[in-house]
Amino acid sequence: MKTFLMILISMTALRAAGPAGGNSPLAIPADAALVESNLYRSTDAQGITWVYRRTPFGVTRAAAKLVASPRLDAGSNVKAWDDGDSVRFERPGPFGVYRWRTRKTDLDALEQAVWTRQQTLTAGGQR
Repeated sequence: MKTFLMILISMTALRAAGPAGGNSPLAIPADAALVESNLYRSTDAQGITWVYRRTPFGVTRAAAKLVASPRLDAGSNVKAWDDGDSVRFERPGPFGVYRWRTRKTDLDALEQAVWTRQQTLTAGGQR
């Protein structure tokens, strides 16, 4: 029990003394550009581009060339079918396949791109 208390007191004293070596916590540079929520990009004096991310545990930093974009091409996994005056769409989701139908006159930009791609694929396959 005595050893445990000594360790606890020592750790508390070390924690109160601050970071080892006088290092300050990592901060997002003032000239960093906001890429998306909690994600910033900045280039340092040596020309290295860094990506900074604000997390619940503090700020993290990684070289931009090491950070891959996790996003797929918008609409790449959406399928479309002609349904008279409407277009029927399907895309996989975490809880199954999402299905919806939109009138051809009311297609938004993503739906129009998917519909155009599908028509091109269908026309190319019928030749």
